[in-house]
Amino acid sequence: MRRFSFKRGLRFLEGLLGWELQRRLATGKIQFISDDGEILNLSNEELLARWQSQAWLIDEHSLAELGSAIYLVTPRDLGTYPAAQQLIAKRRIHYLNSVQPESRPYNPKAWTELIKSAADSLGDAHPPCASSVAAWWRRYRSTKDILALIPHNRASSAHHRKPGYAVFEQVLAKYLTSQKLPKSDVVDELRRAIRAINNGRPHELQMRCPARSTVYRWLDDLEQDLVDVSREGAEAARLKYRAAIDSIKVNAILERVEIDHTNLDLIVTDPTSGLTYGRPWLTVAIDRFSRLIFGFYLSLQPPSANSVLQCLKQAILPKSELLARFPDISNPWPACGIPLLIAVDNGMDLHSEAVEKAALELGIQILFCASKTPVQKGAIERFFRTLNIGLIHRIPGTTFSNPNERGDYASEDEAAIDIASLTHVITKWIVDVYNVTPHRGARGRPLDLWNESAKQKIVELPVNPQELDIVMGMAATRTLFHYGIELEGLHYNNDLVQQIRRRYGNNPKVDIRYFHDDVGYIQVLDPDAKVYLRVPAKVLEYADGLSRDIHRVIREHARQKFGEHVLSPQLLQAKQEVLELIQQTTSAKKMGHRKAAARKLQPDSDAILSGKDPLTAARRPIKQAKVLPPEDLPSGLDDELPDFGGDDRGRG
Repeated sequence: MRRFSFKRGLRFLEGLLGWELQRRLATGKIQFISDDGEILNLSNEELLARWQSQAWLIDEHSLAELGSAIYLVTPRDLGTYPAAQQLIAKRRIHYLNSVQPESRPYNPKAWTELIKSAADSLGDAHPPCASSVAAWWRRYRSTKDILALIPHNRASSAHHRKPGYAVFEQVLAKYLTSQKLPKSDVVDELRRAIRAINNGRPHELQMRCPARSTVYRWLDDLEQDLVDVSREGAEAARLKYRAAIDSIKVNAILERVEIDHTNLDLIVTDPTSGLTYGRPWLTVAIDRFSRLIFGFYLSLQPPSANSVLQCLKQAILPKSELLARFPDISNPWPACGIPLLIAVDNGMDLHSEAVEKAALELGIQILFCASKTPVQKGAIERFFRTLNIGLIHRIPGTTFSNPNERGDYASEDEAAIDIASLTHVITKWIVDVYNVTPHRGARGRPLDLWNESAKQKIVELPVNPQELDIVMGMAATRTLFHYGIELEGLHYNNDLVQQIRRRYGNNPKVDIRYFHDDVGYIQVLDPDAKVYLRVPAKVLEYADGLSRDIHRVIREHARQKFGEHVLSPQLLQAKQEVLELIQQTTSAKKMGHRKAAARKLQPDSDAILSGKDPLTAARRPIKQAKVLPPEDLPSGLDDELPDFGGDDRGRG
């Protein structure tokens, strides 16, 4: 994915008018000058708002690599080479200093006399010839670096070139077992194998058996972590070679972002009937350097690739539009940008092709932490504990961390908050409490640490924010027919994709991106223009805003009722029937049935924060559902946010 950062020379286009970034003012604002000479000063928030709304478009011709981003390294010095090579380099520089090629052109006869005198003073019985000294000079004159006179290293005596090493590799299998045989057994087995080989050979072709010390050295040169896996076991080797993540130094924001899921210690309810649905899942991304929360995703669905992608999408984009939905939030949330590395679990949801492709597209490195090692993501694990203690356990309906803490507290009876309200509460707590409270581990307030590091760090964002929708979508290849593209029983077609078919002939293959939260459209890649085209579903009244999970349930219901070939009116009828069944199931007596229905019916935090609720009509109260009067609702169900009070001590 193409990126940009706020640096001098970056240009934005507002229609036909161009704006070029000039400097950052002492006030913190960024100064632009237009093609007409007009000067405009914008704050970060104002600039990001224009960019995100596409009022200002990036002039891609102004994008270039940052010239000042230079990596400095210190080369090795002479003392790091073996003593023999140091003596060779000193001997060569002695002859160069005696001949002085810089002032004396090459003359074999004259140079030979000078070389002989230098050899006498050095006591060298085998002086070099004039051509050798000339070759040394050609290597030395451009840098005047004595390291240029170090002889070209030959590969050290490779073990695999020795005749006995191939036999050693054959007998090594007995050493790499859980029996943990000693090294001496390898020596004995190697000797027996070589004697067996020599029995069929003439005396002059017999193989020499390596010495015991040689075999021990070969064993020591093996990859010890792999040896320990075979001899000690995988788990013992993992513990032996585990890395202390706390020792990893992160020097700036966006260098390392940790992502993880947790099942919140809280039961959520339906906002209409007051019935309980179970515990939601929260996916959170946290910046390791500042401990600022980077983004989150809340849903009743179990963790999946979609959870990770939606959390990452919110994390990368600026939060201005999100905060505008909650006017009671008073502090800024400046977290945005493409991280260098994300540290995640080894779960199947994170090893999915969709997550790996998104990371590859964004240029993000994925670090898969070992299983059963929460310490490797200490920042995010510590945040979950702080969230539960500081917020979740204070909300009616909490399950606490374990049954011993809960005691006789009736969590299901006390539950009084729905997904939308919980999204609001978590957002406010993150921005107005967690981000502005001193963090003991980070030694400062996360908000202050982020802002301070952002002054020195180049924060990169996607050139086109709409590209994130493509990147976070699921990839597939489909055939383009005259009736369009078929995907999971739905047809997608318009004039734009039919132009592709006319250019490439009948039924070409095209790359598409489809989405989990909306089956109403897909994105089709134009093979010539290399841009994605938004193509709506032909039955838009059915598909618009419908999640893929519900569509799959509806499609299966329609198959059972009408057969394999389902027509549009039948699909609409099946949709109405399925949504009514789901709505009825949310009133079931068993929590498990209500929870399963809520996973399909309830919106997630992404839909709530983006202002979309595609199933509003489907979630109307049904006749079978008893709507409780306000006076009978569980205690705590009101419009006030929970009290975030408590002590002001920093978090660890």
